[in-house]
Amino acid sequence: MPGSLRQMKWWVAISLALAVLVGCGAPADSTKTGGDKPTGGKLTIALVPSEDQEKMLAGFEPIRAHLAKELGREVEVITVTDYAGAVEAMRAEKVDIAWFGPLSYILAHREAGAEAFAIGNDTKKGPQYHSLMVVPAGSPAQKVEDLAGKRAAFVDPGSTSGYLIPRSAIEEITGQDPEKFFQSVVFAGGHDAALLALKSGSVDVAMVQDVTFEDMSEKGLIDPAQFRILRKSDPIPGSPLAVRKSLDAETKTKIAKLITEAHLSGIKMEVPGQGVFDKFLAVDHSKYQPIEAMVDRLKLTRDQMAK
Repeated sequence: MPGSLRQMKWWVAISLALAVLVGCGAPADSTKTGGDKPTGGKLTIALVPSEDQEKMLAGFEPIRAHLAKELGREVEVITVTDYAGAVEAMRAEKVDIAWFGPLSYILAHREAGAEAFAIGNDTKKGPQYHSLMVVPAGSPAQKVEDLAGKRAAFVDPGSTSGYLIPRSAIEEITGQDPEKFFQSVVFAGGHDAALLALKSGSVDVAMVQDVTFEDMSEKGLIDPAQFRILRKSDPIPGSPLAVRKSLDAETKTKIAKLITEAHLSGIKMEVPGQGVFDKFLAVDHSKYQPIEAMVDRLKLTRDQMAK
């Protein structure tokens, strides 16, 4: 894709995100009077829907209500269309907290000073997940090399588990990038869509996260007996909640404490596309240094990281 077109898509995404955010009101520190003092303004949390927007907002509601009650201030949760918008909104101080993917968090950390502080503990997977290479149960492929010349479905060029992890594995194992190794490559746009493409027979292998695979299996959307996991990655740290660096220290400390101790108040969360969490665990940037190392190894561009 020509550079000018990529830049146009980037700025359109940012403009749309900021237009939404402006309509949602000023950020938490809009009443800031100077120094490193806490304010009483609104806190804004941004989510990027991976499946259903309304269900995701509903799933996050227990945390939103908990923060609002304990902090004694308005807390608003909004959705933005993509991670590029979330990163730019945090950089512009229009968003105080955002739920990033592991990859987009690295971009947010580098460009917006995002600080990871909590990670959801999935009731089945814990605070991590895996990237899967899934083939039909009857596929003759027994190892990655056997997929040469096949049709592959990835999720998105910016997806950690749906593209970057399997891409890295394919390059390491075969010495080829996916576009040359496979007969054809498609980006399905979602983990669920990639699995449905495999189910329909339009591709021979799908690269997805295990959380979505199990969720769709439990809901009867796919029959796991019709598939086989050809390869499972090493553990990947889950999507972090990150706070903007410029938010005052007292508020950041309170937010981290309230979220990582929310389970003590009986708060649990089910967020489509993320998982079912019984609690949040404290993390910091060091948890994501392996992802950062992968970014540098693959020489990922800003545009690729913001997908």
